[in-house]
Amino acid sequence: MVESIWFVIVLILLAAVSVALVLVLVLQADRRSSERESRTQYLAPNYSREAGFRLTSYPNNDLVILQRYWLIEGSIAALDYTIVPGRFTTLFVSKKGRMHYPSSYSAGAFDSVEEYKIDGLTITQSQKPGRRTAVYWVRDDFEFLLYSEEPEMNMMNGLAYYFVNSTRAEKS
Repeated sequence: MVESIWFVIVLILLAAVSVALVLVLVLQADRRSSERESRTQYLAPNYSREAGFRLTSYPNNDLVILQRYWLIEGSIAALDYTIVPGRFTTLFVSKKGRMHYPSSYSAGAFDSVEEYKIDGLTITQSQKPGRRTAVYWVRDDFEFLLYSEEPEMNMMNGLAYYFVNSTRAEKS
């Protein structure tokens, strides 16, 4: 009789642990699916209403072709570019302290990190040769990140100078 009571108690405990485990797994899956970033496409780089800033100048010419404007999570501007011949890069702009790096970005994923000056600003360039490259700088109250998954050799060195000198943002 005592053995059957213990057996029932063990079964009830196992059932409770199983239910708890299922709940934890379901809640984790819910959290992961809600971590998707929200992107809103814009017709112009004026994010005044949602993010409180706008871009006053940015690169766009026959070789650096602006494709789309986005606002990510209501606070980070993203401009997608095609770089002739057939490469791609994205310029991210946010107010200081709000920059979130792309999901494919990982600080440990780069073989080299170097700092240099352009126009009096400290530029941090992180790269893995032949693979992803990130160029980061701060101007006034804004952070900028130029990011490319598969740039051509030395492409980002030339683009860094052009983007740093051509990109401006202001609070609005």
